[in-house]
Amino acid sequence: MLNAKCKMPMIRVAIIDDHAVVRMGLKYAIMLAKDMELAGELDDGEGAAALVATTRADVTLLDIRMPGVDGLAALESIIKVKPSAKVIMLTTSEADDNIYRAIKLGAKGYVVKDRDSGAILDAVRTVAEGGKYFPEAIMALYHERQQTPDLTPRELDVLNAMCKGYSNQEIGDALGFSAESAKIHLKHIFEKLGVSSRVECASEARRRGFVQS
Repeated sequence: MLNAKCKMPMIRVAIIDDHAVVRMGLKYAIMLAKDMELAGELDDGEGAAALVATTRADVTLLDIRMPGVDGLAALESIIKVKPSAKVIMLTTSEADDNIYRAIKLGAKGYVVKDRDSGAILDAVRTVAEGGKYFPEAIMALYHERQQTPDLTPRELDVLNAMCKGYSNQEIGDALGFSAESAKIHLKHIFEKLGVSSRVECASEARRRGFVQS
């Protein structure tokens, strides 16, 4: 008697990205892959946790930068509902604070969108099998970020206000403290980021993902 061939289970992939063209390209790549199928899709992070839970996705591709609920907040909500969730972050930039936060929150992979679809599918397969997908360049940025002290929530508020062009007085007025306190917060921020001016600080903060461009 001949043994029947066992059909390998398909990898169910969910896609969460606010760009329709990106979703379309990913869906096409998944459709061509013989070992994958689309579990579901969303164009924002609002219902990310519910999508992963209801579709029983094996792997979720999650855009890190979206309006409203961004990818990091969506990742946090997914992990709270399903701690074992396998999520790969998709991004257009290699900002080290985003990488650091994503890994700390529980992402299993990190892929820059300008890579070919084959790299993204390789990441899906690796993560689906229980592995992690963090290229050497990504891990180098993660380790670089580890050397930078974390900014406190208050310092992040001050940094965001400064990057909007607020003066020390305006920062204090907006956040409920004095201009002198704003100056002290900025001094600590400058020290942590290794900068010496507001212009340099704003540029470095945006480059590294501490604030969004």
